[in-house]
Amino acid sequence: MSQFDDGSFFSATLAPVDGPGPALVCGERSPQGVSAAVTGNTEPDITPAGAFRVYVSDRAIGAPGAHLQTRDDVLLVAGDSGFRLHGLRWNEMFSTWEVDLPANDPAFAAIAGQERFELRSDRGSDMVSALGFDAALEQLAGYCATMFTSVGLPWPQQQAAAVAGAMRRAAEADIRRGCNGPARWSAAAMKPAQIDGDGAEDIVLDWREVSCSTGKARPFCGAAMCSADLYLSALYPGRRQPEKMLAQGVRIQPLDNGKDAVALGSALATCQQAGTGGGCETLWYWAGTGLMRLR
Repeated sequence: MSQFDDGSFFSATLAPVDGPGPALVCGERSPQGVSAAVTGNTEPDITPAGAFRVYVSDRAIGAPGAHLQTRDDVLLVAGDSGFRLHGLRWNEMFSTWEVDLPANDPAFAAIAGQERFELRSDRGSDMVSALGFDAALEQLAGYCATMFTSVGLPWPQQQAAAVAGAMRRAAEADIRRGCNGPARWSAAAMKPAQIDGDGAEDIVLDWREVSCSTGKARPFCGAAMCSADLYLSALYPGRRQPEKMLAQGVRIQPLDNGKDAVALGSALATCQQAGTGGGCETLWYWAGTGLMRLR
């Protein structure tokens, strides 16, 4: 994912490192408000709020021909799902095919779960690597939403929910990496919450509810405590790592401000040292830029 802002217009682009695969772009006027006459930027990418413009190279699906300026023959295949790119139009200025798709289009979610996807057309088939697409899509959506909102064009709220699925996918991927292979987990393993309040689903992964199929069954659990990993959508695109804590138990605590806190059970010895006696827990909440202990 790359981004650009010359003062008159901004844009962000998600594109394959190699090959003619499709690129996703968003763009609008810059919040800096510099005139295009100053920057000389007379060919900016202007896209709708809450949508990405998909550019597809003619090297992947063929040139337009003498009379073919729009087409419906291109199918994007990811796993077992196929998505037809209706209304692809030829952009003579950039010499590429293009179509605008909602940022929460199911095709993007399907690509994110694969190692590669395919573009099928009357010209034939073209395979494209999807490695890194998931992380780059989160970065793209976050940047586009921030920049569009800053110029008075709010990114539709439902787009945050679309990005939210990435937290669950990230947790599932970390389970398989942590187990070094297959694993089983209960419905209580991944607890959905609204911790950072950005509208996207956050996930709290409770490793007590995970059982690895090979090696140690619970590699992230000690004699009393297990790891509790917090996947926060507001932080994850930049850090690419969850917030890691230890707990005897995990639950989600609704707060009066509409957000959720995470309640982590502490060991009995810790409670006794604090003079509370019996069982106890700590409560963590979102303080704008990170987590803070409420009690």
